[in-house]
Amino acid sequence: MGDKTDLRFRLMLEAEKEIVSELSEAEKYRYFLGRMQFLKYESGKENLLRSDCSGSVCLALLLATGCSIRVTADALFKKYFTKKNPDKNDIQAAFFITLYDRKLGNRLYKENEVCHVAGLCGRDVVLNCVEPVSELRSLSDMKPYYQANDYRVIVRGLDREALQKASDDNVDLFGSDYEYEQIRNAMNEVR
Repeated sequence: MGDKTDLRFRLMLEAEKEIVSELSEAEKYRYFLGRMQFLKYESGKENLLRSDCSGSVCLALLLATGCSIRVTADALFKKYFTKKNPDKNDIQAAFFITLYDRKLGNRLYKENEVCHVAGLCGRDVVLNCVEPVSELRSLSDMKPYYQANDYRVIVRGLDREALQKASDDNVDLFGSDYEYEQIRNAMNEVR
């Protein structure tokens, strides 16, 4: 990115910081997910222009908590969103788990692996980050489709301590893109 783009990111983050300054982390998470509507879908991306499903959740976590991880939907489910009965004020995500081995795109998912994640950004509202662009959807409307196509849909809450530890230890950053790293660096400068 050039200096102008870096400056725009920094100015945007400063404005967003002021807007969300009085919000809790969970409210910030929901706010930033909502702001990601209409991002272009691109596998392996997690920035303010393009993202995949797990990238949008990881980016919202970074912007809301300052904790930086970049993992797959399956790793989010198994390592970070482990609260089985989340409180309404918890950071939450919906996970879509395949009931059999299946190929999606050029990736083979095994039985009981999470194939998709959507961050909860309101009561029954998720950011569904799929091709061609992400959009806000009703989870109640999505569930029947996924269940009819042999997925289990589970909502889980974030284990905040696990997220903080991974961020502090600088683990679980499997190939985050340049823009994500720039946002991460800008977040550290703003603090």
